[in-house]
Order: sequence, then structure tokens, then C-alpha cells
Amino acid sequence: MPPPVRLALCLLALSLGCIERPYESGPGAPARPQIDRSALRDVLVPPPPDATPVGAVFGNAVELLAYKLEPPALVAGQRSKLTFYWRCKAEMEAWHVFVHLDDASGSGERIHAEHDPASGRFPTDAWRPGDFVADPILFVAGRNALLLYLGFYSTGENRLPLTSPGRGRDDGNNRLLAGVLPIAK
Repeated sequence: MPPPVRLALCLLALSLGCIERPYESGPGAPARPQIDRSALRDVLVPPPPDATPVGAVFGNAVELLAYKLEPPALVAGQRSKLTFYWRCKAEMEAWHVFVHLDDASGSGERIHAEHDPASGRFPTDAWRPGDFVADPILFVAGRNALLLYLGFYSTGENRLPLTSPGRGRDDGNNRLLAGVLPIAK
């Protein structure tokens, strides 16, 4: 490569390194996602008064304030909507939410609902401290009540620590038992 071209490439590389990148937290850190927050009016909402309070904290960064099941009791074979209400307490890296709905009868059956928050529209690394985040999932219930376990994971078995279970229970694997979803009689 001729010296003038090499010099031009070096100057270009140096100048790119000086461009300010908002949302970076340190040298070499990836840029935080750019999210149109005005398109998230249905997501950036606090829990309704009839939601089930939890108050569990993960990694001192995010709190599960409450969840709401619609309809309020599961109906076998019908779709249910379960909405989690999170409050961001500190900036977060990219985490995925895992939900395990275990058959409360002990059959070993489980509904997996691993997902990115707000149907993938609002990743955790775009959350800001103070944000309320409504995070719904849909599933079809079986014949039995379900134990609601959840938490955050990144790769493999890497989970965000459960700092405080609030009204739930810590299962010892950074997985919160948030409650029991009842079956309609």
C-alpha cells in the first residue's frame, strides 16, 4: 500500500475514534440501542391497581413490581395473558426474560416463555432508571394451576442474580417463584 494511502487510512481511523458515541459506558463498549420511546406508550406504564404485587429485585438493577393475569384464573385450553410490570433501577446490559410456568400438580410439565421485553420492542439495555415497563406474554393453559418462575438470562446459564425475592421465593438458582396462577373451577 502506498504511504499516502496508508497515512490517509490511519488519519481516518484516528478521527473515527474521536467521534462521541452517546450511551457508551466505557472504552470499547457497544452503543446502547436507539429506541423511539414515543412508540412505547403502551409499554412505559406503571402497574394497574389490581395487579399482584411482588417487589422482587434482580441484580440491584430491575424490580418486578407486580404481574397481572388475564383472565384472573386460567381456563384449560384457552389463551391467557400474563403481564409483568418492571421498574428499572439502574442501567442494564442486554438481558432476556425467562418464564417457566410449571404444572403445580408436580407432573413435570412446563410452559417456556423466554423472550425479550415488550415482544422484543424494548430491550433491557435501552431501559433507563425510573422506567416502568409493561411486558406481556401469551400462553395456553393446561388443566392445572401453574407455578410462576422467572428471571433474566444472557447466554447459556448466565443469570442475573436475584437480589431480593420481595413477596416471592428464591429457588436458589437466581429464579424467582413469583406466585401461583390459579385454574378456574
